[in-house]
Amino acid sequence: MTDTGKWNFVDHFGADPQGLVDAAALLQHAVTTICDAGGGTLVIPPGRYRMHSTGTVVPDSGNLTVIAHGAHIFRSDTSTIDTLWGGGFSHDGYNGASDISIYGGLWDGGAGNPRPLDMFAFCSAENILYADLVVENIPDWHAIEFHGIRNGTARNCVFRRFKATTPTRFFSEAIEVQEAPDGTHSSGIVVDGCTADGYGALVGTHTATFPGRFHDGLRVVNNRITNAKNYAVRAHNWRHAVIANNIVEDCNSGIQVQVDPAAQYRSWFWSQTEDIIIAHNVLTHTGLEQQPGQGPRYATIGVYGMADTPMENVVVTGNIIRDWASSNGIALQYVHEGVVTGNVVKYSQGGDGTAILFASCSGGTATGNNVRYAGSGVVGAEVSAGNRISLR
Repeated sequence: MTDTGKWNFVDHFGADPQGLVDAAALLQHAVTTICDAGGGTLVIPPGRYRMHSTGTVVPDSGNLTVIAHGAHIFRSDTSTIDTLWGGGFSHDGYNGASDISIYGGLWDGGAGNPRPLDMFAFCSAENILYADLVVENIPDWHAIEFHGIRNGTARNCVFRRFKATTPTRFFSEAIEVQEAPDGTHSSGIVVDGCTADGYGALVGTHTATFPGRFHDGLRVVNNRITNAKNYAVRAHNWRHAVIANNIVEDCNSGIQVQVDPAAQYRSWFWSQTEDIIIAHNVLTHTGLEQQPGQGPRYATIGVYGMADTPMENVVVTGNIIRDWASSNGIALQYVHEGVVTGNVVKYSQGGDGTAILFASCSGGTATGNNVRYAGSGVVGAEVSAGNRISLR
């Protein structure tokens, strides 16, 4: 170890920067050595590093920074590794490997490897940061998993070349937000300034197994999402969340916020399913061409509670939806006191979609929206004023 607390993957641990020799065991040795010494920084210098034999598990002590600018870390095409980086899988609460930051690098799942892979999967932990990464060639699973993570951030990352080798995995998110095996939810998750192309979604939750558990305080902001096969953002069982300033282009659909039926209680629920802001997103060309396994969706921006578990305090404001093929541009269903204001909803395919729909809602307000070339304008709002509607 040097005086600066930095270890070099090549100089200190003998990794091959040409990518000819398996460096997986050396990576595990490097991470274990640094964490056992009380933490520090592993520098992976520019070069190619082949991962074949084993994934890397970060010890519970954590406190690890990885700097990999200019490095290409790749899983070999014949490797059976299914998680390249992980830790904390058997812990309760947020007691797993924590205080981990990974900066830079091209992280490659293997262009010719069809086996499912999670590139980064930390669980039951806190203070996990990814910044300035490029992750590519992920088959079926995810680039990043936040499972029961408190204070997790992905900033200025690029996710590309997703491979659904199993046709039913078209929905896989680049960043998955889930609860841990003991039911611990994720909180304080931030996805900021990232780009994703060709995944099921940039970020989302696709299962929920613990009734009454919610992912809390999420922010999905300033991202660009293209060619998503499912939703650009899929927010199941999120609360106190902001989805804002994202650009969504050529995706199967846009933004979905939903109470997962598998995780509902049958009573006393409103106070947990509340406070969602969807603001200033630009969504263009959504659902115009059918994606694998999917047709056009019910809504380009959809917020869905349930009859006995409605959502509360939802604001959809300042969004632009243009060229869309869903049944509705914006739809709120079983939402109490939803506000839809200042949105531009234009050019439904064939001119036959409803621009703004309130279904089974109470206290719904639609004001100051601009609707053009849709089958109908604003439907079901209890208060509707100042909307400019030109259906043809």
